[in-house]
Amino acid sequence: MPTMKIVTLFSMLHLFTFLSFAQTFPLSNMEATRWVKEGEWNNGWKITPHKSINCTEFQQQYHKNKDVWDRVFHFLANNDLSTLSIGKHSIIDNRCWAIVSEYTPKNLEEGNIESHRKFIDLQYVIRGKEYMGIAKRANVRNEYNEKRDVAFYNSKKIKYYSADNNTFFLFFPSDIHQPSVCKKQTNDINRKIVIKVEYL
Repeated sequence: MPTMKIVTLFSMLHLFTFLSFAQTFPLSNMEATRWVKEGEWNNGWKITPHKSINCTEFQQQYHKNKDVWDRVFHFLANNDLSTLSIGKHSIIDNRCWAIVSEYTPKNLEEGNIESHRKFIDLQYVIRGKEYMGIAKRANVRNEYNEKRDVAFYNSKKIKYYSADNNTFFLFFPSDIHQPSVCKKQTNDINRKIVIKVEYL
C-alpha cells in the first residue's frame, strides 16, 4: 500500500512538472498561431489580434506574465473604451497601464519610427482609421533613452497595415514600429488606447 501511494504521488508530480513545462516551453510558430486564434488569453475581449503579431512571442510573454496579461484583457473587456477619460489609467503599478488619446494621424514622413525595451505596446484604434508600420530595416536616429524607454529610427523599408476598431496590434522590443500615421492628409480625429505591458 505505501508503495502504491509513492507511485501515485510520483506520477502526479511528473504530470504537474510536464504541464508547467509545456506552458512555458516555446511552441512552434504553427502551434503559437493556433493558440492565439483559440483565444484562451482574451478574458472576454473579443477583438481580433492583427495578422502582423508575433504569435510565438505573444504566447511566451503571456505565460511568463499571465497575471499581468489577464488584468490587461480584463480591463479592455470591462471598460467602455469609447467613453474612458483621456489620459493614463493604471492597471498594475509600474507593470502595466493604459493611455487613451485623441489625435489626427500624422503623414508618413512625420510619424515617429520607434522601439521599446522594457514594455510591450498593445495598440487599439477605438475610433477612426490609420496605418501601423513595421520597419524591415532601420537606422538609429536617436539612441535608446532608458528613462522614456524609447529609441527613434529612420527607415525607408516599412510595411504598412491598415488599423481600425476590428483588430489590435502588439509591438514587442524587436518590432521597430511607426504607429498613428496616414497615407493621405486628413483632419479626422482618431481615438486610441495604448497599453504598456512589462516585457519579461
